[in-house]
Amino acid sequence: MQRYFDQIEALSDIGAVLRFARDICSGQGAERMSYHVTPLFDEPVSLTTSVYAAGFSKQWLECYEREDFRSSDPIPTRVMRHGTLMTWQDAMDAGANTPENLEYFAAMRKHGLIHGFGVPLFGPGGRDAYAGFDFERPVSEVSNEQLGIVRSVAQAGHQRICVLLDEATQIPALSDREIEVLTWAAKGKSVSAIATILDLSPDTVKTYSKRIYLKLDVSDRVGAVVKALRMGLVRV
Repeated sequence: MQRYFDQIEALSDIGAVLRFARDICSGQGAERMSYHVTPLFDEPVSLTTSVYAAGFSKQWLECYEREDFRSSDPIPTRVMRHGTLMTWQDAMDAGANTPENLEYFAAMRKHGLIHGFGVPLFGPGGRDAYAGFDFERPVSEVSNEQLGIVRSVAQAGHQRICVLLDEATQIPALSDREIEVLTWAAKGKSVSAIATILDLSPDTVKTYSKRIYLKLDVSDRVGAVVKALRMGLVRV
């Protein structure tokens, strides 16, 4: 386990931390995983939350981009309040559910999201986050060693990301158009959706995105959004 921690501490890019944690968790058998970075005093399912997801279907991710759909998901908030590992099913049963919550749960079942669990991740200054994992089998069938590695790597990765965010003290100058692209990305819009909103081609949006990544010294969309929200470059 220590070797994982040492490797995480050596990473200097948010995207690299996310990919490393993803690969380790996948190697332990996690088929799906998500990481919700939530601004202070906000909910982990708001559109201000940057979500990194791996292993989920394109159809599910498109649904989760919608504000009305994402806001009907009570699981991350309930897990955070619980304070430790909680299965998705236990989180579903942990409070009174609205009709919207029930529709969300039905959509989860339709997409095969049944056996997963969530864990709270704690960072300095109250900068906490939620992570979800799905081994596509009941948690009771996952070994304690696998669960321990996944939870520890996720926690270490989150803490490293917090450190990298704190080190980002110099605020880069972005053009008005780059700010527009970044703002819509922070709101969860896809490249094609941003292109439609700004009346640009998808290739042009991709070009702006690459410039943004370079200026923010990140390697991907999630890293850019997390860093931009932390720096106050965008408001959503």
